[in-house]
Amino acid sequence: MKLNKLLTDLFSVVALTVLFGFVASRWELSEHIVEYSHVYEHIELDEWPFSFLVLAIGLAWFSWRRSLEAKLELQERIRSEQRVQELLRHNSDLAQRLYTAQEDERRALARELHDEMGQTCTAIRTEAAVLGMGKMDAHGIGQCAQRIAESAQQLSEITRHMLQQLRPMVLDSMGLSDALLAQCQQWQANTGVVCVYEVDQLPDTLSDYLCVTIYRLVQEGLTNVARHANATRVIVKLLVSESDELLLSIQDNGRGTPLNDASQKGFGVLGMQERVASVKGEFNWHSKENQGVHIRIKLPMEFE
Repeated sequence: MKLNKLLTDLFSVVALTVLFGFVASRWELSEHIVEYSHVYEHIELDEWPFSFLVLAIGLAWFSWRRSLEAKLELQERIRSEQRVQELLRHNSDLAQRLYTAQEDERRALARELHDEMGQTCTAIRTEAAVLGMGKMDAHGIGQCAQRIAESAQQLSEITRHMLQQLRPMVLDSMGLSDALLAQCQQWQANTGVVCVYEVDQLPDTLSDYLCVTIYRLVQEGLTNVARHANATRVIVKLLVSESDELLLSIQDNGRGTPLNDASQKGFGVLGMQERVASVKGEFNWHSKENQGVHIRIKLPMEFE
């Protein structure tokens, strides 16, 4: 298609040139031009054709440069559109993953409500019904009351666990720094992996959303280490930079991965990237095989 168009344009130029040459020869244009130019010899009119030739060459060069710039601009626009399409596909995939995770979380909460809380409430109602019959001696009543107390304690623990899933309540009672320390200590106790935690003095003006974001980032990072890293040590740091930005670092000494691309690491890392983007931060992932994973996150203390 392009070759046919090029040949057509070339044929048009050649045909126009031959036609002009025939017309010039038929009417002897050059002789008439020379004769006419002698009349205006005082202004050197016969020297201007060379200037017009230079002008024509300059205009041709100018057109070539503009066409080249237009081609480069078109290529850049195509690349930009491709990047936009890639981002749209990524966002669509992320939205689907987030929806799936949301449904999984709701399913888990519903199962816990049905299996754990439902059974515990049934046990309490049963014990209360037995007490209401009034056919038990003092010893039996004491045992029944003890079972009700144990069921109530179990119900309280289930409720606390579910609330922790919905919102980290320790942030309200302990603050971000102590809450992260407690989280690292609890994670170390559960996994047996050494967790070193370092934190600078944090300002009291951090927004609630930013505190929750940092807490969830550390939670997800430690979860990924426990699931995939096969590490023996992890270091969590939360520092304040000279430019008043929060620097969060999560580094383990696990098996790492040869693919140094965070977008291929599953929903956990995608969720972390989405959280960082929501506060206009920067997310960096670095990993090498058998050299662990190092996640570096930069967060502004204030964002719109």
